[in-house]
Amino acid sequence: MTKRFLLAAIGIVLLAGGATAVLALNEVGKLVDALGQSKAVKIAPRVLAPSGGGAPETLLLVGNDQRPPPKDNPGGSVLPHSNEMLLVRIDPSKPTVSMLSIPRELQVPIYPPGQLPVVTRINAAYTLGGIQLMTETIKQVLGVSINHVLVVTFPKFRRAVDEMGCIYMTVDRRYHHVNEPGGEQYFEINLQPGYQRLCGKEALEFVANRHEDTSLVRDARDQRFLLEVKAQYGSTLFDNREKFERILGKAVETDLHGTGEVLDLLRLLVQSQGKPVRQVPFQVNLLPTYDTATPEQIHESVQSFLSGTAQISRRKLGAVVHAARQRHHGKSTGVALATTSSSELAQARAAQHHLPFPLEYPRGRDTYAGATPDTLRLYAIRDPRQHVHPAYVIVVDRGQLGQFYDVEGTTWADPPLLSDPSQTVRIGSRTYGLFYAGEQIRTIAWREGDAAYWIQNTLTNSVSAPAMLAMAEQTLPVTRAAATVHKAAAIPHSFSLPPRTVLATSLESKLEAALGLAVLALVALLALLVFSRQRELSLLREQVSQAIALEARPLSLLAAAGIGHALPAPAKSAERAATTPTIYRVRRRWRRGALASASVAILAILLALGIHVLRSNSSSSSSSARGGFSIPVAVFNATGSPGAAHRIAGTLKADRVHVREVGDLNANLAAGVYVLYPPRAQAEARRLARLISSLSPTVTPIQPQVQNVVGRQNEIVVVID
Repeated sequence: MTKRFLLAAIGIVLLAGGATAVLALNEVGKLVDALGQSKAVKIAPRVLAPSGGGAPETLLLVGNDQRPPPKDNPGGSVLPHSNEMLLVRIDPSKPTVSMLSIPRELQVPIYPPGQLPVVTRINAAYTLGGIQLMTETIKQVLGVSINHVLVVTFPKFRRAVDEMGCIYMTVDRRYHHVNEPGGEQYFEINLQPGYQRLCGKEALEFVANRHEDTSLVRDARDQRFLLEVKAQYGSTLFDNREKFERILGKAVETDLHGTGEVLDLLRLLVQSQGKPVRQVPFQVNLLPTYDTATPEQIHESVQSFLSGTAQISRRKLGAVVHAARQRHHGKSTGVALATTSSSELAQARAAQHHLPFPLEYPRGRDTYAGATPDTLRLYAIRDPRQHVHPAYVIVVDRGQLGQFYDVEGTTWADPPLLSDPSQTVRIGSRTYGLFYAGEQIRTIAWREGDAAYWIQNTLTNSVSAPAMLAMAEQTLPVTRAAATVHKAAAIPHSFSLPPRTVLATSLESKLEAALGLAVLALVALLALLVFSRQRELSLLREQVSQAIALEARPLSLLAAAGIGHALPAPAKSAERAATTPTIYRVRRRWRRGALASASVAILAILLALGIHVLRSNSSSSSSSARGGFSIPVAVFNATGSPGAAHRIAGTLKADRVHVREVGDLNANLAAGVYVLYPPRAQAEARRLARLISSLSPTVTPIQPQVQNVVGRQNEIVVVID
């Protein structure tokens, strides 16, 4: 039977493995067929490094910016050249996947076949000798072996984005350029800033723009787009693999057409699934018309690309969060931010009237001299369910060419940008979601009420993590009421409350506690009884076993002496009876007592549960009688005008709100009515505020120092000042 089971198990494993292999080869075959939709890239075998055996692979992604002349400008054609050269390193032994963009304006020597060498921009290699000369030039300049190349033309890129379903991402600033006849022909673009849905035409404009930026910013723009595609569609890639295979096959020209090559690459991709992508900066000297890099700079960039994929230092990230918490408590942390101008805040206050949610504006910013004024734009976002959400974006110029970061807010609570944060931290009354790019914060987000807010770093992530957290803390509502809330929460001085009465414990609570103790005592007694009976039974079994052994020993001695065969038949029967094991049964008299005790315990438990249910029903009914408010309310008057707190308390009681206490309070607050709520009570606080909406109350979390003075931890506190 064991052999049969073993053979059956081996057969099942072999059949499952065979079926898996057939399915895997079938999927590989589909991908190979999909890649066959585009023409194959022809490169000499000596140029590309062999792949396979589980070794790391380096892919070269090239964007071909070949364009026919427009109808209104016959001389404005664009020759084939590489608008983007992106190296991707897939190494399963490393914790991340590396991306390195090669600056297209990098000045290097190029050796066209049969021609004299020329020193020019590296992207000219594609014009002079196609993808083969481009690959050879990159190998010669960087010393990196390339396993496979993938080429995408602009029309195919545009069509692929449309077929995917478009991409949600942030346009960091205003982009606008229209070519003029006879002038230099840049890629035309017309995009507004803000988080939005980019389809084929807009996505192509964003990634192809090469005007009014440095080469590093341009390459970072392409990388940002690829990262947003990965974040938005990576989790659904397997479920929709046939769709993406078809899109990839029509969009990409590649040397990958053999089943073995595709299988090796897919194996590496599966092993690297879920790993973050690390953007490696290229060390370069930016000049007005071209870029340069010393051999030392190139070596440093390549080494970081190949072997510098270290994991994110949790110690450094923890230090950043610790510094932010110290800053929140008024301690200096060395982060210097420029103060926002009053004119910019005034502009934001004027725009607040057009938004149904609070407009939060940074009071300090990371910027340098010469920065242009902020750009504030109000717009709307349409989510995948076709719901329209109001939004705003603030574009902040950091003062360097192409360096802009954005502060945004919207009523769309779960945009793809804010899914799966790298880390969440609580600082003060806010919980921040941190999204990392290496050791820099790419995005920091938080929620206030029904709105989501975030700050997104520059395309090159040039704003430091401490500065990002400092700006997020100082991004506050611009309306007067919201501003005074922050001031009041920050200056809760000189509180004094009248003595509070301690509520007596009810008879039901005492009875329930006593029954609970009785049940615990009964359970303990039953446990002792069971252990005692088990011990007695064990001792009895030992005694029976010894008696059987002593009884069997003389019989065995007689049998050995040959006496057993001379015994008469009745004696033999007696011998057989003696050698047959005797089963001793003990009458279990203790069962009745155990059953009685268990019945008492069960009745006690049922009685306690009944009292608890009755108490819960009475609590829920009283809660219903109070209009559904489960948290008690305390109302305090800090105005010096008698009767203010009692009037509000009377209004709340008329709406069946349980007002536990009404009194006076000495506090240095700004004028207004405040509804301060403890954790997880925001919804009830907003409902309560609607009952006194004529007073324009401000709803805000209660600060710890206010909570300590008030005394109780789970009350909604209404303060009139």
